[in-house]
Amino acid sequence: MKTYILGLGLCLCMTSCLNDGFLDIDPKDRQTEQTAFTSYDNFKMYSRWGLYEIFYGYGNNQDMNFFKGEYEADNMIRAVKGNEGQYAYQKAKVNATDSDWDYDYIRKVNLMLDNVDDSEMSDTEKEHWRSVGYFFRAYKYFQMMSLFGDIPWIEHVLTESSEELYASRDPRDLVAKNILSNLKYAEEHIKESGDGDNTINTSVVQALISRFGLFEGTWRKYHGLEDAETYLRASAEASEKIMAKFKDLHPRYDEIFNSEDLSGVPGIILYKAYETAQLGHGLTRMVRTGESKIEMTKDAVDSYLCKNGYPIENGASLYGGDHDVYKQFTNRDERLYYTVCPPHKVKLTGAAATSTGWAFTENPDDRIFIDLMKTLSGETYHRLPTSNFKGFYNQGQPHFVDYNWSVAWNASQMGFWMWKYYNTHTNCANATGVNTTDAPLFRLGEILLNYAEAKWELTEFNQDIADLTINKLRDRVHVAHMEVAQINEAFDPARDADIDPVLWEIRRERRVELMGEGFRFDDLRRWKKGHYVDKQPLGVYVSNPAEYGNKLLINAEGYVYFFEKPLGWLDKYYLRPIPLNQKALNPNLGQNPGWEE
Repeated sequence: MKTYILGLGLCLCMTSCLNDGFLDIDPKDRQTEQTAFTSYDNFKMYSRWGLYEIFYGYGNNQDMNFFKGEYEADNMIRAVKGNEGQYAYQKAKVNATDSDWDYDYIRKVNLMLDNVDDSEMSDTEKEHWRSVGYFFRAYKYFQMMSLFGDIPWIEHVLTESSEELYASRDPRDLVAKNILSNLKYAEEHIKESGDGDNTINTSVVQALISRFGLFEGTWRKYHGLEDAETYLRASAEASEKIMAKFKDLHPRYDEIFNSEDLSGVPGIILYKAYETAQLGHGLTRMVRTGESKIEMTKDAVDSYLCKNGYPIENGASLYGGDHDVYKQFTNRDERLYYTVCPPHKVKLTGAAATSTGWAFTENPDDRIFIDLMKTLSGETYHRLPTSNFKGFYNQGQPHFVDYNWSVAWNASQMGFWMWKYYNTHTNCANATGVNTTDAPLFRLGEILLNYAEAKWELTEFNQDIADLTINKLRDRVHVAHMEVAQINEAFDPARDADIDPVLWEIRRERRVELMGEGFRFDDLRRWKKGHYVDKQPLGVYVSNPAEYGNKLLINAEGYVYFFEKPLGWLDKYYLRPIPLNQKALNPNLGQNPGWEE
């Protein structure tokens, strides 16, 4: 049976009035702080309906925030006029509010934690629920600290007279130590199996330590802070424990992101479950319409290796160049085919906008990837040609918006249509969020990458580690193994010269494995490589723009583009500004460097 991580809000009416002392008589028609936190089941209900909501998953409708970590970086664009990346194009500003500065959620967790000791539970049960609270508080503080740096650390529910309301921010070092301390306690005291399937358990806590330790350790190293090794070591040790328990990866990469039920799937540590009439999302429908506007950049496409394990710029690769899109996609890492719709073309047997049938063209190249995807993907997953949510087929890819075939769905402005979350089996009947494919929250693929990177940063990466991590990921998509001894200064001529060649390949593997999952922008920030977004986003190479009525944003043969060249990254963007409303409430919060008025 699936356990559903739902975002339906609190079922208990616990608002700030609980601390007001307004009445001394407990209401008989609803739970109060004094009556709600007594038994094990009380805590279980409170956490399930009030704390698990922090997991975003695929969102609850058609929400562009899911892709923000990609289109604010160098992997993708949101191809809507005026929606250039706010950092690359210097549009970021100090806002009045910021939903990520969220102490309401911290208060929810602290409310539970403050009532653990006085409950009727046993000591072991108290330790478990304290651990659950510590996990969720650490998860939220990690999010906020990663964005804002120094933040107030609040451990208890505050009242109107609490001094902490007007205190200055606590230093990052204190917050980071508290996060790690809370997670270490949770790892030792939480019930190993949690409270049933798909709940917070020992492995989930370790997965968060793996993620947090890598982020904080590399942030400290590349931003000139002390004590990076403590966090890198914590990440590596937690990753090792997960790898000892989770031995296998799910064999089909694309099914991780398009399955109706992730329970029991190899390598899935925690997921957000969606179910008809309980909770749905709109991601799949968005992909199968003309609404997503999310598409890949040439820079991201170029990052995928050839099947023989060499980068496209290496003379030993199998790369056919990018002036012919069919050759560009031939002999590449299969994760590219699951993420960017491969080039193909068919003849429709009906009108272009409403055809429910198709046939092969006379050109054998047009069917290469149609045939290939039949061998790589399940029937209702990544098969070609694609269709929209009504089942009408698309004529092929690249498919430029409004410039050929007269349909806007399954289209892009630059030719690299992003379809990682495409499938034809989930319900896409309307736009109110009815898709029910589950969203992975922690999975073994990420943990393997965390471990590889942490071990390199600890100067402990070698061929054995590569075989345990990166090569397991490559085996799944039939890419030749990383041979550490072969990677030298010349291995990738396009490498950032400031990055060690082996580390560059570790980071490449992370980029392609996690493509489209929201990690990229945070990775660039922690590596202090924000300037990677300074490149103009480019698309496919077009030899004859006249084929598209000269409506593409190129006047002659060349790479298609949608946005002009960026203005450039500013160092203040590594941290967000403190929102103005919070500064108004507490002037002692100050402001992050570069954002001062």
